[in-house]
Amino acid sequence: MPQPMTEAELEAMLARAGIPLSPAQRAGLLPALPALAAMQALIRTPPPEAEAEPATTFSAEAGR
Repeated sequence: MPQPMTEAELEAMLARAGIPLSPAQRAGLLPALPALAAMQALIRTPPPEAEAEPATTFSAEAGR
């Protein structure tokens, strides 16, 4: 599991994005930081190759 973002990193991210939040809103975001770090890790992970996807077939004919 990736390291969760620190409160200072959250402040920097909000400042870069220009998102003004109240202290109560910032405090509400703190419990979500581990999930945010996990989502960031997924975004930075390359997608699987096409060969790794399961093969599917489709037939428009009934009974096939």
